[in-house]
Amino acid sequence: MVLVGSLDVVFYPGSVALIGASKEAGFYIDPISASKLRDRFFLVNPRSGEVLGLKCYPSILDVPDSVDYAIFAVPAKFVPEALEDCGRKGVRVVHIYSSGFGETGLEEGKQLEEEVLRVAKRYGIRVIGPNCMGVYCPESGLFFSHDLPSEVGSVAFVSQSGGQAVNFVFSGVSRGFRFSKVVSYGNALDVDFVELVDYLAEDRKTSIIGAYVEGLRKTEGLLETLKNASKRKPLVILKGGLTGDGARAAASHTGVLAGSANIWEGLLKQVNAVRVETFDEMADVIVGFLYAFPPRGRGVSIATTSGGSAVIHADLCVRVGLTVPSFSEGTQRALGKIIPIAGASVRNPLDAWFAFQSGILPEALNIVSRDENIHSLIVEVQPGGFKVYTARDPSVVDKFTTILGETCKRIMEEQGKPTMIAVTQSIYPEFEAKIRSMFHNMNLPVYQSIYDAARTLSKLHQYRLSREVRE
Repeated sequence: MVLVGSLDVVFYPGSVALIGASKEAGFYIDPISASKLRDRFFLVNPRSGEVLGLKCYPSILDVPDSVDYAIFAVPAKFVPEALEDCGRKGVRVVHIYSSGFGETGLEEGKQLEEEVLRVAKRYGIRVIGPNCMGVYCPESGLFFSHDLPSEVGSVAFVSQSGGQAVNFVFSGVSRGFRFSKVVSYGNALDVDFVELVDYLAEDRKTSIIGAYVEGLRKTEGLLETLKNASKRKPLVILKGGLTGDGARAAASHTGVLAGSANIWEGLLKQVNAVRVETFDEMADVIVGFLYAFPPRGRGVSIATTSGGSAVIHADLCVRVGLTVPSFSEGTQRALGKIIPIAGASVRNPLDAWFAFQSGILPEALNIVSRDENIHSLIVEVQPGGFKVYTARDPSVVDKFTTILGETCKRIMEEQGKPTMIAVTQSIYPEFEAKIRSMFHNMNLPVYQSIYDAARTLSKLHQYRLSREVRE
């Protein structure tokens, strides 16, 4: 395995230079120049003395201070020459944003990669890319796009795609979580998937690793690395290029071979990585690990305000591997004392329109949470239902959300049963956004639908079972 700390300079450089600085590269310039690296961030452009109001040096060799980390935003044909200058300057890491290398499929691009690697090895420079967005580490001040949060979280994300690296950070923001480190590594000429996961597995500031991988240049140490990572923290992987068309797209995207679908499926099962099929599902699973935990069993309780919704979602829960067991007789009797049977159901799913309207939902959920047949709960919240009540009491949304959130947290803490909240889409976006935001601020697991929550619970339960078998 890679020694702990060997990639520290990749994430925590003392100084950074942007070679090929221009207005078009403003998505690097603006956020880094406003970060804690601002006094150690240097722009290099031989044709301009200033870019976006910041001084430019004609060459990296003209920068008066040492430089640890250089971002290349120059045409591919100029990369080897710029890399030579970086070698003479003593630069330790180079991130090549530029494309036009092996991913083109052209011999010229492949030869450029070989030349870059030769120069990098001669000077001992680590290379990220080419053809990638690079590193986002809010703690150190590294950014690769506008509007990325400066708050530090505990989720790491490794992505072969630059665009998806950016998009997934924004997805995390919308889902209520933040990042420790994000790496877009592109063609993986040097620093690759295996080395990054190895490093993040040992990183104390990372509690969960998400990864999008299309293919590998090097597979040495892959099995050991994934096993070690998944023992230490949840490892959530989205593998692209599993079909013939997808593999062809991967080859043209980053110039790597995608590999057999069966081999990858078997590998991820063997190492107990959580396999997902979309970026949305990856975000769902990460939310589950961050703000809940794997359930002890498959039995789930659903609370909704619609009988039809209850029926459909009971079917969906079963399809993803959960069960929707009947409440015990004791639970039904206790619910019957507070919920009128007419027009509602005290079985499972809980058709709890009366409980929502009358404010006794927290009491009903507490009763359900004590049922030994139930291992997890999903509560559906429909924001549009609040519209009619806000005319009489403008604070109704705040009151309801706060009480429900506190109830869900208490159930998880006292009963040890993960409790997910499904906030459905609404024609009243102001209510929807407010409710989501309040639950996020309470560090609760929030989902778009009952199905998304159920699928996550099933993934988490399978993860728990696999860990228990291995232990």
